Amino acid sequence: NGNGFSVKEVIEAARAVTGKPIPAVAHDRRPGDPPALVGSGDKARKVLGWNPQYADLKLILQHAWVWHQKRHA
Repeated sequence: NGNGFSVKEVIEAARAVTGKPIPAVAHDRRPGDPPALVGSGDKARKVLGWNPQYADLKLILQHAWVWHQKRHA
């Protein structure tokens, strides 16, 4: 969908979805690190015919968490 998520947003959403206290330590950006990176699914769409089903971060994590729990129960 062209939208990115910060590491902080992903960690906070994962904590909310899993109910787990995921440890994290914030640091300043390292020299040379870009201020933002956003992935694109264009190549997967063209080569594999794949399209993402979800754009909402919490929904993505909820589905991944359910899959993980079933697989590692």
